[in-house]
Amino acid sequence: MLRLSASSITAALLFASTAASADALDRVTLKLNGHISAVGAYVDQSNSDGLDQGVLAIDSGLYGSASLPLDGGGEIGGRVAFDIDYATNFDSFLNDAGASNVLEELWLYWDFRLGRLQAGLQDGAADILGLGLPSATRGIRVDNPEIFLMGYPCNTACSSDPQAPGSLFSPNGMQLRTDIHGSDDYLKIMYVSPDLGGLHVAISFAPDGTRDPGQLFGDDEINEQANIWDFAASYLRTVGEVDLGLSIGYVTGENVNNVNFFLPADPGDLEEWGAAAKLGYREWTIGAAWRQTNVMGGGPVVQGIGPNVFEDLVTDIWSVGATYETGPWMFGANYVYADADVFFGDQQEGSGLQFAGAYTIDENIRISAGYQHFEFDGPEGQCQTDNGGIFFPPCDTLDGNIAYLETTFSF
Repeated sequence: MLRLSASSITAALLFASTAASADALDRVTLKLNGHISAVGAYVDQSNSDGLDQGVLAIDSGLYGSASLPLDGGGEIGGRVAFDIDYATNFDSFLNDAGASNVLEELWLYWDFRLGRLQAGLQDGAADILGLGLPSATRGIRVDNPEIFLMGYPCNTACSSDPQAPGSLFSPNGMQLRTDIHGSDDYLKIMYVSPDLGGLHVAISFAPDGTRDPGQLFGDDEINEQANIWDFAASYLRTVGEVDLGLSIGYVTGENVNNVNFFLPADPGDLEEWGAAAKLGYREWTIGAAWRQTNVMGGGPVVQGIGPNVFEDLVTDIWSVGATYETGPWMFGANYVYADADVFFGDQQEGSGLQFAGAYTIDENIRISAGYQHFEFDGPEGQCQTDNGGIFFPPCDTLDGNIAYLETTFSF
């Protein structure tokens, strides 16, 4: 279901009126850009063949920005981003990682001599400064995919929330992501340092785990993560023909209304670490990333009576990628592996492998094709098509192969 709240619309209108005040219209720079990635694929889930099917999927984004230079130096401005994704093998609009918020980002900024301040709906500092791994395809990836087509046979005795354990995304809430996204797109403030010889440092703070301004000062939800801090640093440097990139991030939060409804593990305070490295030499780019989090399965934080942040349950995710580019052609390979602690001392494992090639027609059109293989292995070792869930019978083990063609239009 599409969700665009009244507060989101109001905030967007405030953004527009602030960025385009009447006395400065002649100095305001407005930009509009976006993309649409269309994917056609065939999904073959070998141990859940009832889910085998051809799939069409769309990942789209529309981005607007405004900037106004200041007389004494520096600049103020803002950004708004909308996102709508859809896949025919799911029964609702699902954005990246299963969210259905059409308004993705909305924030204002002030650039000044000592750096930048931002405030609004935005990712945390650890996510923004974190380096992404090289990939030949844009939306359909195995690490932090914007388009994920593996179906989870969950239509009875399981959660309808695509981010929750037992959801349609993957067993035990597992998501193969090395981006450090624990603070999500919550309302927050952030500071980013100026360029310090290739080094940037940043810090962000989300006072409440919410996207709604009306809830910032209201009562805390059950098992709500709040007082979320991000700390991050990145370093980018070119030496001769070698491009080097490094990033590290840490996120910590506080469960401000800790309640355990007979769960076999204690809900806890959010904590995650991550690091990434990239190396480019001529036509080659290679990279590696690692993330550790106590969000069970590595997906977004789930609050309420069925939380997924636990004191002593840890998920580790490792990822590597490499691309080779020659003229308009690019070829790449990626691999990601995750190992998650789940209840009763058990483990949930997941992995994704991808090979892909892409051809750039011009600066606005890119076509790619590839193959993905996913495996999820859990303690029960079973998954029955159309009869899964977190209760009985369980579904924690499945695998699949995906062949796809992706076309990306950008402007």
